[in-house]
Amino acid sequence: MRSLLKDMPEPELRRHLSEMLDFIRLHERQDAIGSILVIFGNNGISQYGATVDPETVPQALLDLADRIERREARRVG
Repeated sequence: MRSLLKDMPEPELRRHLSEMLDFIRLHERQDAIGSILVIFGNNGISQYGATVDPETVPQALLDLADRIERREARRVG
């Protein structure tokens, strides 16, 4: 049986994320500059990994959150 995220020690969690990111890298298209993997744990803790420069992740997530909010606002209105 696979470990739950919340039970994984840091090295195992890092290995798990690395394996998932390797799969993503393998399937990224040439016109993609990279990807961000976010795993939302049911314990309220999120884990993430990226195939892009980590410095770009916070701004990319803020931009994505803005886009999601605008789409939700359009659905509500």
